Amino acid sequence: MKLCNIFTGLSIILLFGIVGCGSDDASGSKGGSGEFKEIASIDVEGHLAPHNFFISDDGEILNYGEQDESLSEPDRMKVWVDGETEELDMETFDHFSYLHPEGNIYSTINDQNNETTPYTLVKYDPRTGESEEFLKTVEAEDFFHVGPGYVSEEEGLIPVRSDGYDELNFYLWDYQNDEIEMYELTEELYELFGEIERTHEPKLALSRDAKSLYISYTEGISHYNTETGELNEVFIGEDMDANSVKVTLDNQYAVTRKYTGSEDIIGLANFYITDRDSFEQKEIGEGTEVFPIADGKIVMQKVNELTFYDIESEETSPFYTIELGEEEDLKKVVVSGDGNTIAYGYEKEGEEEDKTTIKIIRR
Repeated sequence: MKLCNIFTGLSIILLFGIVGCGSDDASGSKGGSGEFKEIASIDVEGHLAPHNFFISDDGEILNYGEQDESLSEPDRMKVWVDGETEELDMETFDHFSYLHPEGNIYSTINDQNNETTPYTLVKYDPRTGESEEFLKTVEAEDFFHVGPGYVSEEEGLIPVRSDGYDELNFYLWDYQNDEIEMYELTEELYELFGEIERTHEPKLALSRDAKSLYISYTEGISHYNTETGELNEVFIGEDMDANSVKVTLDNQYAVTRKYTGSEDIIGLANFYITDRDSFEQKEIGEGTEVFPIADGKIVMQKVNELTFYDIESEETSPFYTIELGEEEDLKKVVVSGDGNTIAYGYEKEGEEEDKTTIKIIRR
């Protein structure tokens, strides 16, 4: 009788052990190392502006734009700060304003009537409600941009394309001291690319430590070391997308994409990383968007599937699957720099009108 009770007890223990293992596996496949849970649901007025959707490194700040009409400029700019939503002043924070990873929103104000200082840089901290303004008096005629990858908050620098069509010169503007460091690269860039059709439309990306400046044209992508003055090829040719260079959080790699031309999935591309010291390039996977995160990791999105790439081990694993209903259309996804928060917007078809919602999930 005792022997029978012992076997019964062991069977129950084994059963619970199997159930427990299954639960851990489900959590792992759902959210990498740790299960994601919803922390906020935000109703969007109108449509979500797909080009104005950014999250801070710590996942506590989300900046997004709302459109009354699809495929238009945002009619409202908003910022969510760990539970509270604020509507921003559109005269200062329009669709050319951006939330940067550190959590500050950068914008530029152009006063065309002021020839001496036409540009003012505004830096706004939505956590405190405080803002700072910086006048740009040096090279005042040059247009500068504060988009994703343009501001090194660590060094207080913004890359700028010097005005003029014939000379390909660039500089880093120290916005706190209103000083610049010029890089005259006309000969070097022509020697690298051969021919540049639209010289006035380069795309720039700056590493957080401001040592790597990526200068891209449709003819290719280059890397300029702001400390040594060396200019190197990242990729030459029109196959790689010159508009979407991203830099990993450790500053070591540039992430680029080459579109596959898929008819089934819009924007499907192969992703590559290039080491800024050796300029060795590796293909890391396929997807529609990519998010460099901490510790040498990269999250790749392929529609609603997020996968995890480890640069050191070169291994890919599931990260998270966004589950939506049949009438729900995924519009945009962002992943925080620490990898612990995901925000995504989706639109649901309704009988009278469509409804757009943002979900924020965290582990």
